[in-house]
Parts: sequence; C-alpha cells; structure tokens
Amino acid sequence: MMKQTFVHWRLLPALFLAFLPAMGANGQYQGEYQQDFNPDYDLSDTRSQDYLRDVVSLSSTLGSAHAIRLLCNGRDDQYWRVYMQELLGVEAPYRSRLRSSMVDAFNNAFQAESARRRQCDEAAVSAEKMYASTGQQLANALAEANLPSGARGR
Repeated sequence: MMKQTFVHWRLLPALFLAFLPAMGANGQYQGEYQQDFNPDYDLSDTRSQDYLRDVVSLSSTLGSAHAIRLLCNGRDDQYWRVYMQELLGVEAPYRSRLRSSMVDAFNNAFQAESARRRQCDEAAVSAEKMYASTGQQLANALAEANLPSGARGR
C-alpha cells in the first residue's frame, strides 16, 4: 500500500485561517456543539453567494481527496474526513442548509471518486495532490475575501 507524505500541512493552516473569524470565542469544535440546537435564523442566510459556493466546493474537494486517501492508505487514514469535520465545526456547527449542503457535497464527491477509481496508482496519487492544491486555492480565496488583510498569511 502506498503511503502518501506530500505537503498537506500547508493546506490546514490556510484553511484554519480562512475560517478563524467564524470560530467560537472559546475555540469549540464540532464535538462540543449541541448538534440539535436550532438557532433562530440560519447563518448561511447572512453569507455571500460566493462564500457559500466556495465553502461547498471545498467540501466536495475534501470528499474526493478522502476517497483516494482511503483507497491508497486504507480505512484507518481519516486525514481528509477529520479535516472536513473541523471545517463543519467552524463553519456550520448546527443543523442548517449550509451544513447539509457541505455534507452532501463531501459525500457525493466521495462516492463519485470511489466509483471512478478501483486501485491506488500514480494517477490516483496525482489526483489527490491536485485536490489538495485545489483545496488550498479555495481556502486562500475564502481567506482573501473574508479576512482582514492583517489576519491573512500568518
């Protein structure tokens, strides 16, 4: 089985910075939120269409990368799934249209990529690298559009 060690660590800080303003004051993550809590309004109603498109696209990209990662490294490698869980915890911790859209995008991309690939080969490894690069571009675009210039690129 091929172990992949290319530079994923560069993507996580960019993603984390991209969504820092949406994180709770005490740094909570999904596991600490009450998933059944229904706020009086859906936060996704307050976000721009560009933001919604990009965050759902990022979720889809993570789903595709996760499918390849499992194919190449086995079920114990949950790198991209954990990444998605952290993204949900920051951006859509409660039941909402945004959360549903993000989860659906991740799952649909995972299923499509799983159906497309049956073996871990160089094409699969290259595809995961491409998804990682695409994810980084999306995270950077989200950070550029949603963070003050002083908070970007730390």
